[in-house]
Amino acid sequence: MGKLLELARSRPLLQVAIDLTSIGRAMAVALEASRAGAHVIEVGTPLIKVWGAAAVEAVSQGVGERSVVLADTKTADAARVELEPLIRAGASAVTVLGLCSPEIIEEALSIASEMGADLVVDLIHVDNPVDRALKLAELGARVFELHVGVDVQKRRGLDARALLSEVEELSRSGIVVAVAGGIKPSNAGEFVARGARIVVIGGAIYRAENPFEATRRALESIEAAASR
Repeated sequence: MGKLLELARSRPLLQVAIDLTSIGRAMAVALEASRAGAHVIEVGTPLIKVWGAAAVEAVSQGVGERSVVLADTKTADAARVELEPLIRAGASAVTVLGLCSPEIIEEALSIASEMGADLVVDLIHVDNPVDRALKLAELGARVFELHVGVDVQKRRGLDARALLSEVEELSRSGIVVAVAGGIKPSNAGEFVARGARIVVIGGAIYRAENPFEATRRALESIEAAASR
């Protein structure tokens, strides 16, 4: 068990996803969000694609022990080649696509376990995410992210609230559920109330005029829901 899973089992977490391509802006947001108390800082896929392991290393060194660093690799193949360098660079957790074959999931789980990291299975674009998660849990996966992608949000006007029933159903199975997709600081607690253990907020924090204050508002919403 890595840091992410250990923390998520103890309390609901806020994960701030930094889906930027500017390393300077990304670092500024990461530091502000971490200083405000974000439990997890996500080095987003766009940042990794542009800057690679250097981005993970910079964020990891910047936030230190204040926050867990997750590298959103969205790995679909060549798991060892992709994941090992990013875990070595400081990522405590990495992601793999739930659409992958079981062999890829098993390989990614093995690598994460060897290196003391956690694996998050991203269920973006999976037609029946609950069924898929339960099946992959049999392979040993423990953390699953229910995820409405950015382009789907824009084109179909959907956000993660469309997944609330799935959040509730999966959480009842004992799986650690993360949820992402257009979540705002003001409604973060709604997902915790339905069983989510990790609430992922991206643009509403990294585009905010004051990322520190946006992070604090999200944490307040999560903490209020958790205390009910």
